[in-house]
Amino acid sequence: MSALAAALACALLALLAGHRAQAQALPESQLRARFLLNFLRFTEWPGTAFADAAAPIQMCVLGAADPFEGALASLHDAMAEGRRIAVRVAVPPDQVADCHLLYVPDAELRRVVAARETIGRRAVLIVGESDAVFDRGGMIALRSIDRHLAFVVRLAPARRAALNFSPQMLHAAAEVQP
Repeated sequence: MSALAAALACALLALLAGHRAQAQALPESQLRARFLLNFLRFTEWPGTAFADAAAPIQMCVLGAADPFEGALASLHDAMAEGRRIAVRVAVPPDQVADCHLLYVPDAELRRVVAARETIGRRAVLIVGESDAVFDRGGMIALRSIDRHLAFVVRLAPARRAALNFSPQMLHAAAEVQP
């Protein structure tokens, strides 16, 4: 493992551990935003997922509203995997084709089928705010465990989308499902 990879792994584990400790101090919307940033940093997309080497990672939130109460604004222009992060909220299903991470609030679960039709066979990481996203092909679900934010990973849909998660991220998950 390179020094950079080791440093990133330590940062993820420290940040996730910090989320549990800070659960009372930070609003949940900010904690969820930080989790999304780390999912971007610890997921590997195939080279074909980007138009070119300078293309940003597109983080999108499906739906008509911003469930993060503006917390995602701090992620705009952050870096992940050597790429700038571009954040888009309130994205309709027919405009998700260029998304690399698609966050699905529970209120928008019914629209995932239309979004998946737009996505087609592209490598898109689908993250939901609960386990209900797994019934719609999601790969990561956020959940509250003993009043702490955690996440669950489902590997099969990620593999079908040609996405790879770092071992450090899988280790930090509350649960990893096949």
